[in-house]
Amino acid sequence: MKNPLFLSLLLIPASLQAWECEHSKDISQTLDLSKSEKLIVKAAAGDLEVRGVADSDTAVIRGKVCASEEEWLAESTVETSNGTTAEIIVALPDTGSSWSVMGQKYVYLDLELDVPNGLPLEVSDSSGDVVIYGVGELSIRDSSGDINIEDSSGPLSVSDSSGDIEIADIEQDVTIESDSSGNIRGRDIGGTVRVVSDSSGDISFRDVGKDFIVERDSSGDISANRVRGDFKVMRDGSGDIDARNVDGVVETPDDRF
Repeated sequence: MKNPLFLSLLLIPASLQAWECEHSKDISQTLDLSKSEKLIVKAAAGDLEVRGVADSDTAVIRGKVCASEEEWLAESTVETSNGTTAEIIVALPDTGSSWSVMGQKYVYLDLELDVPNGLPLEVSDSSGDVVIYGVGELSIRDSSGDINIEDSSGPLSVSDSSGDIEIADIEQDVTIESDSSGNIRGRDIGGTVRVVSDSSGDISFRDVGKDFIVERDSSGDISANRVRGDFKVMRDGSGDIDARNVDGVVETPDDRF
């Protein structure tokens, strides 16, 4: 793993910076994954950090619940199950109204996980920043908040609604299935980068080992630098396209380059 201290500093919880934590409790659990072939993580409101650990068959779970009402602490839990497909699921109470950024009525759980670095992961998150590093095969679906993924040995698939996406040091293919808003930036990708659908925000990748393909982009600039394969933009609504040091073929809509 590269510079884990730096990545940990990125996860000073935005929720704790923005809202007072009136009532809180800590969570500490472990989950045996010795017989598991896949781990599903379902986070909720709050930040999420996942670290891959070598030579491990256990998930170490740490969390902090913050709530405006003390009785909500008991209802805020992390539920687990093991087996072939293991699960770590955050359960938060229904507050009866929308989660308020003004801190009047809130409950969230900042979650930290240490997991075996070779176990395939499927992660979903509703709100809050996500930092994941040192893992293997990874699929992530996020509603809001920034995503930072680094040092993945397996293929990576991302679906995101809003927030920036930062990707670095991925050994295999990277697929951005969908992104509604926010910038996408990546570097040092061993395989092919494929952006299936992007609505708004800039897209920038450098040091790509194979092809870099943007299938559909609505708005925002697209930049490619040091691509060992082809660079292709198949459909693009608006924004500049910049390509430098591409070893293969460069194709853009209407020769817009």
